[in-house]
Amino acid sequence: MNRYIKTTLVAASFVIALPALAMAAAAPNFGGSWVRDAAKSTPVGFPTYWLTRAAPAGGGGNNEFLLEVRHEANRLSFSDPARPVRTIELDGRPYTLPMPNGLQPATVTATLLDGVVVVTRNEPYAGMPGNVAANVKETWSLSPDGKVLTIDTVRATPALTQAYHEVFSRR
Repeated sequence: MNRYIKTTLVAASFVIALPALAMAAAAPNFGGSWVRDAAKSTPVGFPTYWLTRAAPAGGGGNNEFLLEVRHEANRLSFSDPARPVRTIELDGRPYTLPMPNGLQPATVTATLLDGVVVVTRNEPYAGMPGNVAANVKETWSLSPDGKVLTIDTVRATPALTQAYHEVFSRR
């Protein structure tokens, strides 16, 4: 009887532990150094002005565009050559972050669900007080082997909706 109980408890512990192990194994890690592939990416317009000024998808002329990402549990920190380090919480709650010019905050919500990071931002257009808002949605996903990061961005303003597709290779 004692042996039967032990066997049942061991089997039950596997049944309980396997979904948790599968979830942990399936959780992607977005951390690393990522180089934007200009050939596979669409040019990203400069979003601060009403007139979109396209920049080369590779960023910075002949320089490579390098995105540095640190992924810790429920938080992403990332930086690129054009901006300082930004940190977002992946908890699904709205919070505020300063706009690059420091004049107005943006409201940001971010989640990690089913291996995909979704970041939504509501920000004053051009970052100036009293401006209309721009709504931005970024969807981050990794290839099954974890070597390719794709960021799809949709940016909606009263005048225009823009969509960008960026592909990065892990360095």
